[in-house]
Amino acid sequence: MKHILSDHTFPADPHTPVQADFSVLDGLYAGKKAYYGDYHGHSDSGGTSDGKTTPEQWLQAMPQLGMDFLGLMDHRQVRHQYLDCFDETVFLYGSEPAGLWHEPYTDFHYLMLFQKRESLEQLLEQFPDVFEFTGGIEGHFKYIRVERARFAQVVEAIRALGGAFVHPHPRQVMVSDNAADYSFGDGTAIETIYCCEYPEPLNPHTAENYRLWLQLLDEGHRVYNTATADAHGGPTNVGVNTVYASRRHGAAFVRQLIAGDVTAGFAGIKMAVGSTPMGGTAAKGDGQTLCVRIDDVHPQLFDPAESYRVNIHTDRGLAYSAPLVLPFAAALPVQDRRFYRVEVLRERDGSPAAIGNPIWLE
Repeated sequence: MKHILSDHTFPADPHTPVQADFSVLDGLYAGKKAYYGDYHGHSDSGGTSDGKTTPEQWLQAMPQLGMDFLGLMDHRQVRHQYLDCFDETVFLYGSEPAGLWHEPYTDFHYLMLFQKRESLEQLLEQFPDVFEFTGGIEGHFKYIRVERARFAQVVEAIRALGGAFVHPHPRQVMVSDNAADYSFGDGTAIETIYCCEYPEPLNPHTAENYRLWLQLLDEGHRVYNTATADAHGGPTNVGVNTVYASRRHGAAFVRQLIAGDVTAGFAGIKMAVGSTPMGGTAAKGDGQTLCVRIDDVHPQLFDPAESYRVNIHTDRGLAYSAPLVLPFAAALPVQDRRFYRVEVLRERDGSPAAIGNPIWLE
């Protein structure tokens, strides 16, 4: 496959780079460092879990993989969050339920990630008709057929409890010809880079999900993107995200996901329009500048023998493209556009090293 994500040859919306003051961008990320991790993994934690790796084995393997965090999304239960080995500086609280729509008549999965352990149980008890949670640490819940309007209330409650909502492997489970069916509201996310059963991000699943995400953006949905290996077997780091945080703690990584200040992939993108970082909404106005820095890459997944290219896109198409030379910096004058976003691709085949989330303008 050749450049499955985007074509950097023909800018459709050319911008000329400018000299800029990066002090505001640098201030936004001051005191933060790059952390690498996967928001969606599974373990053998007993109960209804279907992973092959115990949480203890994950903890042993993660330093060697260069992984700082993992969202333990074991299916239909809460017990994994109460194991003695559950380290909240490394593991993220949450679960991966699944359900069945009444309309369209199809299956769907979703991730619920929380900053606090108790939030998941509070949500399950709040919606007995959606989950039929049996209660307690050993409690489990079911796959229930649900109306879309009722499920929108679940998503709203997740966010009210300080949680994040992600639609995982959207094109690989749910079936619909309407892109909007895959969106669960502004501020939620879908997985674009999806490496389950694949050794690296360049694969048909990633291509399908990435095109879906672009369609959602084109239709005006403010939906974020993430990466994952969706690991059920042995530990792997092929689906990492890069997150800038002031401390290594699950709650901090969930907060960054809620804000959309997360890069899917193994190259860290720092970007801002004025004082608005990735994932945010900046006010339109004359004289604004988009500032972009790329300083950090995962030491195992980034290959210095390869060539990479940084692409900056607007809602109208490719605005600027340049080789990635670390440390990278670029600044573009902000024009009257709906959003700006940045990605890093391996030049040889278009494999994504990083897919940044947009900054919207209004």
